[in-house]
Amino acid sequence: MIFTHFWYPWGGINWTIILSPGVSWLGVLAYKVLSHLGFDLLQSVILLPAIANAAVVPAMFYLGYRLGGKYVGLLAALWSVFTTMFLQRGTAGWFAAEPIFQFIATLGIAFYIESLTRKDNYWILFAILSAIFNGITTWVWGGSYVFLWNFYGLFTIIILLYLLIRIARRQSLPFTIDKLVITYVLTDLGFSAFVAITPRYGFHTLISGMGGVANAALLFSIIAYALIKLYPRYPRIMVPVVRYFLIAIVVLVAVVIGLSFTSVGGKFLGALLPLARSAIVQSVAEHSPSTLQQSMYNISITVPFVIYTILLSVMSLSLPAILISLGSLAAAYFASSEVWLFMLLGLFWVPATAYGFVKLTELALNRRILVGLSIAALLGVVLAIALVVNIQPALSMSIMPQQIVSTVTPPIPTPDWLDALQWLSYNTPPNATVLSWWDYGYWIAVIGNRTSLADNSTVNSTQIALIGSFFMSNPYNYTGVLDKLNELHDPQYILIFEPYTVFPVNLTNYGLGSVCVLIPEYPAGGDFAKSYWMARIAGYTNNYILNTFISPPARLVHRQFTYHTPMPHFTRHTTLRFTT
Repeated sequence: MIFTHFWYPWGGINWTIILSPGVSWLGVLAYKVLSHLGFDLLQSVILLPAIANAAVVPAMFYLGYRLGGKYVGLLAALWSVFTTMFLQRGTAGWFAAEPIFQFIATLGIAFYIESLTRKDNYWILFAILSAIFNGITTWVWGGSYVFLWNFYGLFTIIILLYLLIRIARRQSLPFTIDKLVITYVLTDLGFSAFVAITPRYGFHTLISGMGGVANAALLFSIIAYALIKLYPRYPRIMVPVVRYFLIAIVVLVAVVIGLSFTSVGGKFLGALLPLARSAIVQSVAEHSPSTLQQSMYNISITVPFVIYTILLSVMSLSLPAILISLGSLAAAYFASSEVWLFMLLGLFWVPATAYGFVKLTELALNRRILVGLSIAALLGVVLAIALVVNIQPALSMSIMPQQIVSTVTPPIPTPDWLDALQWLSYNTPPNATVLSWWDYGYWIAVIGNRTSLADNSTVNSTQIALIGSFFMSNPYNYTGVLDKLNELHDPQYILIFEPYTVFPVNLTNYGLGSVCVLIPEYPAGGDFAKSYWMARIAGYTNNYILNTFISPPARLVHRQFTYHTPMPHFTRHTTLRFTT
């Protein structure tokens, strides 16, 4: 389906190629089910994220249960109720990939662990379920399935390298690898199959950098499996073979991964190497590095429990514990690189926290009664503090109005933005084109039902840079940029978003009555605040921006006012200017 209200003048976007199909399909499925209960399409897609987010709780119990028993499962489920890592985009109205991905990926990890630990012949069934559920994540969240796909490959490489090193040192093997290799091969094939049949990705993605580690691990696991299986029969021959293979494979994997990174771009490369981020990627708040406060909001003081889980995984060589520990470390790196990836960290950090707490408590209770109870009580206090630290931001997040009815922070519901989009829809010609900063493109095209020149997909950085140049041009000399826009784009309306506060002031003593003073919102959330990134994306250097747009004489002057009456109530409004 081609929708023509995007990226004028190129005529629109082919949604079958641009979007991952999973969210749309699940939205339709939710509507088919909820329509029987009296909900319309809009209500159904509003409810779907909250339903998917709630479904994470039993899925997390299952994951924790397979990892370390019922107590780990119960604690993981409890933590998933309150953690901001799941709640930040799992509330009603946030119809997007994240809450659906978190539910499906949690089950995929649980099935993967079930396959590794099950003692009967049904383990192959769970390996197939792992392949299906992990593969489905490619249809849901295009950014994070890449992490999962490569993570399973990294986990397999590390375990097989460890076993090959033991062979090279003529040591016995601590466990068999049949389930490990077969489960990974099936899961990798699941990812590959879903990627290949998705128009957004296609077969070429299988040989690109997005699956670099996974593809290297597939070949490596097949060769390593053969060497390890042959070792008991031919130990004298296999030891030198394995030694040469280790040298060759380390060099080969390094080359393959290095070459694969050359084909990784955009936000994927930015997550791997923060210094490689483009100005557009840097301008998005969710791509900024995590602060200590954001880390505390998300993981609280659970680090000691995760550290203990990591230590236990190394000492016990438990494959499920190693998988969760390695996932926690890898996801923690990416979450520190980009704050939005805390949503990915929760898949591993929550069960790792629960596992570490339960194992520490069990260790304490095995001591003398008094000492054991004291240590267990202390651990309980630490866990309770960690939970309390998470509860307040979690509750605030769960009742936060969606951005379209709050638009900026702090989130106070206001109809201004929706009213403005409705005005745009009813008071402009159907073929009108609207120039705005890219943040508002989806809203203009979908709710305003008018054609935008740029939108949130940021697929045309050249056009975004041109728009940035226009907004940052000298108001007395912007004709050059405007001429470039008019050559092809011919914008008929210009939308500028700027929030302000209405501050009522009583001036009856001066014969003026009550007046309203409009004060730009601070901290600002509109186009003025985004003007720095408009300039950066347009190609201006930091020095030029500081010396030209932010000159030393331009200072913000603070004045102290004394009020003899109670502070009046603040009401936020939005200024929208439509210029023809």
